[in-house]
Amino acid sequence: MDVHTIAPILFQTVKAAGVVARNLQANIQNEGKTIEREERESDAHFAMREAKTKVDELVQEMLLQSVYPYLGHMVTLDVEEDTPSLRLYPKQDHAYTLIIDPIDGTLPYIQQADTYSICVTLLQEHEPLIVIVYFPARDVCYSYVEDAGTMYYEQASLKTYEQGEKLTFPSQPPMPKLLFKNARVPQALVEKMQDAGYEVIDDQVHGWNCPAAILACMRYEAMAYCCAKRNLRDVMLAMIMAKMQHGYAYDFKGNPILWNTHGLQEIREKLNLKYTKWRKFTLFSFFYRMTVW
Repeated sequence: MDVHTIAPILFQTVKAAGVVARNLQANIQNEGKTIEREERESDAHFAMREAKTKVDELVQEMLLQSVYPYLGHMVTLDVEEDTPSLRLYPKQDHAYTLIIDPIDGTLPYIQQADTYSICVTLLQEHEPLIVIVYFPARDVCYSYVEDAGTMYYEQASLKTYEQGEKLTFPSQPPMPKLLFKNARVPQALVEKMQDAGYEVIDDQVHGWNCPAAILACMRYEAMAYCCAKRNLRDVMLAMIMAKMQHGYAYDFKGNPILWNTHGLQEIREKLNLKYTKWRKFTLFSFFYRMTVW
């Protein structure tokens, strides 16, 4: 598999799909989908999962069609929508997995916000080969490609795949004692973080969301994003962060993340600090101690 052939195709396709999403956003309708409510799920989170539009299906079809000649015979799909091109991808062994979230943030998209994104990942077993996250309304794109590293594209619609800038953390991190978490993180763990002097913010309050929390970590505005039982389709941006220099992802036992090929993922993304004097006080040791107490 030549990722350097497939990545430019996906890069061009997410931008073309972004044009479709932007052009149709003003008049989009929430068609909804039938889902079961999860235990202790908030109304806001249920509404987010329940939202669906025609654009979700259009974008997914564009992505599936674009790489079918290269991947149709070898990848298993983990996708959001039931669209016609699913039949072109019959494999079910998850040796290679193509993961697509055609509109991550469908409800904000319907509400005319600019926070939605188009996300696609190609995994080989548990290792990402390609990850692309494009924010059409902001026209910015983040990517990871094996052997090319992490890249950032500002005004992405005007850029070719080769014109990205290296995506790195700021050189002088401000060291905030701020952590983000999702609603499924156990309250006992949250209290231990707070007792240790950290401000802990839920990723669904005060205008925040999961991608915004991860982007805050990328900018060193927060130390980590701690989450439990998220679908991998929802945290593809975290896979890019984990591939940045001095970016890491660990599970709740302090082991490096094995990215699930499908289904829910119990993960924690964290940033290791760049300075030697801080290394033994990083979130890795902090979270690991809390896990075994």
